[in-house]
Amino acid sequence: MKKAFTLTELMIVLVLLSIFIGGVMLVFVTQLKVWGSSLNRAAIRQQGHQALGRMVRELNQTNSITSASSSAITFLADLDDNGTDETITLNTSGNNLNRTEGAVISPLAFNVQSFGLTYYDSSNNVLTPPAGTDTQAERDTIKVAVLALTMSKADETLSISSSAYLHNQ
Repeated sequence: MKKAFTLTELMIVLVLLSIFIGGVMLVFVTQLKVWGSSLNRAAIRQQGHQALGRMVRELNQTNSITSASSSAITFLADLDDNGTDETITLNTSGNNLNRTEGAVISPLAFNVQSFGLTYYDSSNNVLTPPAGTDTQAERDTIKVAVLALTMSKADETLSISSSAYLHNQ
């Protein structure tokens, strides 16, 4: 008589194989989610730090602030060292953090949940917009701008801030 597997033996092997494949798939799917989450985290971290770094560098070159609020700033700076000040505006539109120079709007960061500015004078007193920044004389007293940025992508949220020391006037 020939030896063969019984139907019961085949069913047991199929059940065990299914459990094993299910476990492998669960580990694989979990690792894919972790990988995607870390990609999102890295993307918003890189984008946020680049945007904040550029804003701080440009604000450090400020010659004059023409408008200052808690969510936007417009300033004059000679960024290209040609002897002529450029007018730069930093603000949000929708979920984008934008930099406007002249009529050219360039997005600095996407997925922005909030962007805020806090201003300090040389004595480290908070200047609260609009009351503390509505006249040019008040804006000329701004020496430090603290920028706060919150970004979110999928299930990842990043909040970062930095200070810019203005050469206002």
